Amino acid sequence: MPLVEGTGATFLFRGPADGVAVDHGVVGIPRPLPMRRLRGTDLWYAPVELPPGARIEYRVLVTHGDRVESVLDPLNRRQVTGPMSQMSVLETKGYTTPWWAVYNPASVPGDLTNLTFDSRALRREAHVSLYLPARMRQDDRLPLLVLNDGGDFIDHANLRVVLDNLMDSRLMADCVVALTHPQDRLREYGAGAAHSRFLTGELVPLLERRLPLRGEPAGRALAGASFGGIAALTAAVRAPGFYGGVLLQSPSLLFTLVGRGHEGGPVWDPVVRFTNSIRANPQRVAERIFVSYGAFEQSAPRILAMVDTLQHMADEVRVVESLDGHTWTGWRDRMLDGLGWLFPGDARFVYP
Repeated sequence: MPLVEGTGATFLFRGPADGVAVDHGVVGIPRPLPMRRLRGTDLWYAPVELPPGARIEYRVLVTHGDRVESVLDPLNRRQVTGPMSQMSVLETKGYTTPWWAVYNPASVPGDLTNLTFDSRALRREAHVSLYLPARMRQDDRLPLLVLNDGGDFIDHANLRVVLDNLMDSRLMADCVVALTHPQDRLREYGAGAAHSRFLTGELVPLLERRLPLRGEPAGRALAGASFGGIAALTAAVRAPGFYGGVLLQSPSLLFTLVGRGHEGGPVWDPVVRFTNSIRANPQRVAERIFVSYGAFEQSAPRILAMVDTLQHMADEVRVVESLDGHTWTGWRDRMLDGLGWLFPGDARFVYP
């Protein structure tokens, strides 16, 4: 469950209720999607049309009187975790989990260590996890990837397994990955200067003093998803030419065309001002910018509208679409596309 036949899928729920609906994040399908009860039974159903290879996450809303309970689909064993809650998963025919996202005992694992230091920019103790590739030697000069929300990528996107497999198979160059852990994510990320100073003025110089890194723009990349993507792009804009690559996954590029009003709350005001400013006057900030997004997420049209701006901000821009939403798994599934392009390995791989 759900039942999948061709391009059609049917959600099913069985049990007593005054109403049942499917809560999801897919643009183009009513949210929540109401389910109908088969007369004379306790079986509820809702058909949808989805393209081959699609993947969506959802929960079931069960109504009893005035009370609405959000539950995992009891008929579906496919589940994923997220920062806020667990979700049930629907996969249509054609979707497969990438082989490099599945644990492989033959892949030599890298080391994961913790780094703590006092950050003047953040005005707090900074916690960073460091992924060190298995083949790292002291005389190496490796590239550095700084990934915002690194802890969430480890917990919800199986990032450690992804890095082990990509580097072991040489689909990605051996690389040190610094995984940041925000304390107040919405306040620290946004488009503020403090987090940019933390990355460019504190974290990167510290790592380049302590580790065998290349220490040049072509060997540095910033990455982030959603609000973390805004934080990565902001840091690159504030230090043009310092980073060679930027990886943005479903970046929260909220902007206005007329006036200052927008659908976000006050926390989004700095983001809107930042995005409006780069739309009005884009400047080159990096050699390469990679963008991925979910075709089913609400922000997809805004991200596509920003591609022309981003093309003025880098020598090369690559944009990849997932038949997914604003999800950790969707971002995980595009890791080879992004990391293999920014830091290509020795293995032969032809990009579409």
